[in-house]
Amino acid sequence: MVDPLDPGTLALPLAFKRARGRPRKADALSAAERARRYRARKKALSLHLVPAELYAQVSRERDEALARVGELRVEMEALLRQLG
Repeated sequence: MVDPLDPGTLALPLAFKRARGRPRKADALSAAERARRYRARKKALSLHLVPAELYAQVSRERDEALARVGELRVEMEALLRQLG
């Protein structure tokens, strides 16, 4: 504010210039926190992988079980025909 009685006062700019770039976030993570979260995500993703050998073994066992179920169905139908 300029004092009209004092010739030495100057008008101050009331508009402040923002700093260059994007403003900082209040809850920004540090580099260490970002790295920790990245490593945790990578570890969680690696736990969901199934080795190819295990997948092949489980698939083979499933196919054998389905074949056995088919055989048992045929046997059951034959027994039901004998009863009924």
